[in-house]
Amino acid sequence: MTETTIRNKSLSIRLCTNGLSFCVYAPGNDSPFTYNVFDMNHTISLAANLKHALMTEPILKEQYQRVNVLVSTTDITTVPVAYFEADGVEDVYRLCFPKARPQHVTYNVLRRSRVALVFGIERTVYQLLLDDFPRARFYAASSTLIEFFGEKATGGPNRKMYVYLHEKEITLYAFEQGRMLFVNSYNVLTVSDIQYYILNVWQQLSFDQLDDELFIVGDNDNSKELSDKISYFLQNVNLVDRGHDFRGSLTEGNTMIPYDLQTLLVCGF
Repeated sequence: MTETTIRNKSLSIRLCTNGLSFCVYAPGNDSPFTYNVFDMNHTISLAANLKHALMTEPILKEQYQRVNVLVSTTDITTVPVAYFEADGVEDVYRLCFPKARPQHVTYNVLRRSRVALVFGIERTVYQLLLDDFPRARFYAASSTLIEFFGEKATGGPNRKMYVYLHEKEITLYAFEQGRMLFVNSYNVLTVSDIQYYILNVWQQLSFDQLDDELFIVGDNDNSKELSDKISYFLQNVNLVDRGHDFRGSLTEGNTMIPYDLQTLLVCGF
């Protein structure tokens, strides 16, 4: 592999509770993106699966100019940049998640949104990745989505809430003219669970049922059912068209790449 080829290639690794996937971006190819989902063995841990993938997956043995690791986790918290201190992230995380298993705690500073997002990664998983990719950059999925949705939410006077459906979780993001008001993740099993959390947060934030807007986003088969049910309570409910969101971007037409990973590739963190 030539130095020029390596310099132009990037690898993105996506980690979630029940999954592991990889995306390579190689500009200049007819199809610049290659996306692979690892065949997980659900009888062993994520760390064990990752270790096996690092030993057997050809895509992980190549050389890259840049390696991104996207972590989809519900254990996230935000701190205003004005009050953020990098040395205190462990204390912030332990305060918010006192029962969490020991984690490597890290953070992303979101300059546009003026917050730092603190999150944890399983220590063994973190070390395995760092051993193979010493210069890897780690991002919470919510970091990319806050910046992406925040930019989209700048238009119009109405406040906007985005519900991102992914795996067996949802994350709610609320904005007022692009300024982030709220972010939190929840484990869910049914559409009724999702509806409950949306309406609960909607009421807490004093959003208006007639004027403010809800956007349903993500990789989930429940989107249409959720839209139909919650439209009984909220007037402005929108099912987001992924094709429209990424039209004109490098990832246009790549519907197999998870939505949060596409935002990472588009935002260029």
